[in-house]
Amino acid sequence: MKLRFPRGSQLVEDKHRESILKAVKYRVRKSEELQLTQMIADAIGERRTRDLNDLLSQIEQDQGWSKTVKHLSQARKLSYTLPIGAGPHKTLIEDLKYRETLFFLLNCTGFEPINITIEEVLSRLENEDSLIDASHSFHIECEAIATNQIESGDTLFFDIGPDSSISANTVELIERVQRDEVANLSLWKHDGLIDIHPLWYCEKGRQVLSQLGIRGTEIDSETFDVVISVIQQELPTTVSEKTCVKEKSLIHPSNPLYRILLTSLINHEIDSLSFHSSKYSYPILKFMLENNLDDYENSQSSSAFRNILSCVNAHVRVRTPESTVLFENLAHSKDNRIATTAITALGNFYNEASASTLVNLLCTSKNNEIINTTIRAIKNVSKRCFETKFIVKSATESQSCTNNGRLKRLYKEIWKESNNYYL
Repeated sequence: MKLRFPRGSQLVEDKHRESILKAVKYRVRKSEELQLTQMIADAIGERRTRDLNDLLSQIEQDQGWSKTVKHLSQARKLSYTLPIGAGPHKTLIEDLKYRETLFFLLNCTGFEPINITIEEVLSRLENEDSLIDASHSFHIECEAIATNQIESGDTLFFDIGPDSSISANTVELIERVQRDEVANLSLWKHDGLIDIHPLWYCEKGRQVLSQLGIRGTEIDSETFDVVISVIQQELPTTVSEKTCVKEKSLIHPSNPLYRILLTSLINHEIDSLSFHSSKYSYPILKFMLENNLDDYENSQSSSAFRNILSCVNAHVRVRTPESTVLFENLAHSKDNRIATTAITALGNFYNEASASTLVNLLCTSKNNEIINTTIRAIKNVSKRCFETKFIVKSATESQSCTNNGRLKRLYKEIWKESNNYYL
């Protein structure tokens, strides 16, 4: 007997299916949006600024600027994967790394220490029509905020180097204030030690002390002479029975995040430097690594080597371009333990410089352990840096490559892998 369903029930079923279909489409759309946001989070966390620019440009073109800002904002709430040893398996994007990347994206490099929160920056972006408009408007605001901050005596962490976006007039103001800071500096001397606390709180002093790897706020006369020779300016000292902390250190830097960063730099707090992951951490991290390398060379102890690994992991997490050069030098160490550690670290810097260094190393090495470690590192770089394939291909055409056969096999292997990361 053929069963007949009431016509009304068929309508209910159709509506039910339609609602399910809508729900499925909504979930697919949300999944795609989440995937895009995750790609942004990964690019920021790994400091792949060119990839980030490409991603955001494509989203802006397809979905508009407001949607782009939403993705950029949501990326702060997502975790990205850290290399083994560099910290927890996954972590939210470090606050200063996110800040520095965002300011770079907006062509405002150098203005990062202005006293404005990331939430305030993102809210400004929402009111603009495009990345170009947002960059222009925010740059004007940065100049105004920076001028007031600098005139108040706070020049800490303002970057006026070759990549800076700070205007010539503001750079001139910064340089004038910094000259006056050093000229008016007076340090206390007690119990044979010089209190350099005030020197840490003027930018020129901070840079010199960081480059020299000075730790803490007191140094002996011999170290002080080295500092003076680098600053190239005499600093008067006054004998005192106790250390005097100036009020300036309690209010500068004006931005609270950079105040924390400065304290971490002064005290060589490696966990804090990793946690915030600012580019300004590099000089201290470099000194700490080199210092631990010296200790290891003298002792060859396991504890000294663990300290090296801790410093290497911090460099990998912060991911400044300068670290690539540092690891390139260490990759040629005669100590295989050091060389393989540096090579593995290079495998987590997803750029052409790292890929070229690793390929050159593969072409010149005769050590099997070094060769195998380098091949693994190149494979890892190729997952995030598409140009790696072309760098390897170019090297296979060289007559001077010692391991041409292995290089050709590597090229075939990484070329076969479907590069669908950006699809």
